[in-house]
Amino acid sequence: MKILKASRILVLSILVLVISCKEETKNTKEITQVLPQPDSNNGDISLPENFGAIVVDEGLGKQARHIKVNDNGDIYVKMLTKVDGNGVMALRDTNGDGKANIKKGFGDFIGTGMDIYNGYLYASSTVAVYRFALTKNELLPNTKPELVISGFPEQNDHSSKPFTFDDKGNIYVTVGSPSNACQTEVRSPGKKGFDPCPHRDLQAGIWQFKADKLNQVHGKDGKRYASGIRNVMGLDWNFKANSLYVMQHGRDQLHQLWPDLYTKEQSAELPAEEFLQVNEGDDFGWPYCYYDQFKKKKILAPEYGGDSEKQGRCEGVKAPIMAFPGHLAPNDLLFYAGDQFPKKYKNGAFIVFHGSWNRSPLPQKGYFVAFVPMKDGKPSGEWEIFADNFAGLEEVKNPGDAINRPMGLAEGPDGSLYITSSVTGKIWRVMYYGENSNIKQTVISYQDDANEKSSKTIDNSNGKKVYDTYCLACHQADGKGVIGLNPPLTDADWIGGDKNKLIGVILNGLAGAEVNGEKYRNVMASHKFLSDEDIADVLTYVRSNFGNDYGKITASEVKELRGTSGKE
Repeated sequence: MKILKASRILVLSILVLVISCKEETKNTKEITQVLPQPDSNNGDISLPENFGAIVVDEGLGKQARHIKVNDNGDIYVKMLTKVDGNGVMALRDTNGDGKANIKKGFGDFIGTGMDIYNGYLYASSTVAVYRFALTKNELLPNTKPELVISGFPEQNDHSSKPFTFDDKGNIYVTVGSPSNACQTEVRSPGKKGFDPCPHRDLQAGIWQFKADKLNQVHGKDGKRYASGIRNVMGLDWNFKANSLYVMQHGRDQLHQLWPDLYTKEQSAELPAEEFLQVNEGDDFGWPYCYYDQFKKKKILAPEYGGDSEKQGRCEGVKAPIMAFPGHLAPNDLLFYAGDQFPKKYKNGAFIVFHGSWNRSPLPQKGYFVAFVPMKDGKPSGEWEIFADNFAGLEEVKNPGDAINRPMGLAEGPDGSLYITSSVTGKIWRVMYYGENSNIKQTVISYQDDANEKSSKTIDNSNGKKVYDTYCLACHQADGKGVIGLNPPLTDADWIGGDKNKLIGVILNGLAGAEVNGEKYRNVMASHKFLSDEDIADVLTYVRSNFGNDYGKITASEVKELRGTSGKE
């Protein structure tokens, strides 16, 4: 795992979270925030130099799939398994520390496929696409769904319905093939394929529908946009190139089904996972063809008379713009439009490789996020691993052994990159902290729920300055203290308790402490040399940061307890 160099520590400390909150109306809160400090180990993943990550949520406890982040920073995660009966989880950070502290659910369907478009959160089941109206400042949308598209065939294999939008009012939905290679007997050694393959009629392709039209029916409304695509989980509209791009999962079991033509080693690497630029009318050849990245051409599938060498009817079939090793399972695709990351990432493609099962008995591969630089709609350089070590193992023999498997990608309003895990539901937020970071302040606004505490903090740059000068060394930049030595300021009831007791700690010092049942032995000296204003500001800062959401402490309250005003 790569660690930020010591020379960047100053940069990190400068970028520790700064929050400025103000109450616009009775229940509306705005937070102006800069990047929070990354976790010390980046949430157990490795990143390039000068990048860091914070764990937004340690795990929803279930399999998280695709993720989207609204303009106000609210996070929506589509689940493969329901959480308390809900298929979509909504998360909110109410204090700007980068951690989600409100989680709510809605929707009674599961699977992969979610996006935000024109004021609606769109989400798909395996047979339909719905939308939920978003309400300004509210975390949950209107939980009564509107039916956008129905009629997709029910199928066991490749049943998810991921989708994306262009800027002309269209939605593009992937409909996967219901089989591996359209064999007359499914996944049976030596069995030929149906010719023509009936699965291409309403499946194995991309369909275009109207994004804002309700009650459309697949097969009746919309149109086939592209054919011959086995299965797509990751797709995105590239607005810079004005084109659709998808990541295709290649077919399985070349050795198991055709042992005389393919070795185990060949089967582990073939066929390629294909990065496709998709134009209307394109046909990429499934099930008749697959792409061999070593020969750099489309090869005729063995189910249709192929011998691992000949092209036959596959000669001239459209090739991918880039090919990746087989069975890495590309499960999401995102073109980076933000300005926070260095310029090399602008308009480039991030691709999540989830890891497959089809490399057995060889070790599995994948479990990383790759980056592809792009120019004029084409890759402008070699692909590279951007985020790694999700699996947490040197060698993955069985996908079930992986600690985490990256799954979904989203870009936040400040240009941060969000990544989900389909094992634990863990969510990472990746940020750039280099000297040339194009960090922009982001104002997020939301409506407090009636049962949530309303924060009334003010611009408190002085409180942070005092904290960084006198408190940070012991209590740390994230307020978590040092185990056994200095108590935490996070999740500590005494921070939000008796104000006079808290003020007294600053004025009189503290010889050891016990917080949440844990003992801390270091002595805190008196800081009564600070002015009443400085003490009030730093305590207000502590009470409104580090996961705390408590009221303001005033200089007059400090003065009253001290008995005198000003410095001593």
